[in-house]
Amino acid sequence: MRYRLSSAWPLSGALLCPAGTVLDFSKPDKWTVLAKGKTIPINATPLDAEAHEAQLKAYPDAKHLLSGGWDNK
Repeated sequence: MRYRLSSAWPLSGALLCPAGTVLDFSKPDKWTVLAKGKTIPINATPLDAEAHEAQLKAYPDAKHLLSGGWDNK
């Protein structure tokens, strides 16, 4: 799953993942380790189908608010 944060995301206490960070769970790093198991933020931009589906599942009534960075064409 890959997505880009639109705003800073508090992951652990006062630790903020910066806006613009791309989280790519196929290449674990400090941010993906902290984000594992957390719901994808509503304002994140999905960069693959898995992230897009995760947003749809997490926010079924807010489809109109979701970012559309991923395109399945």
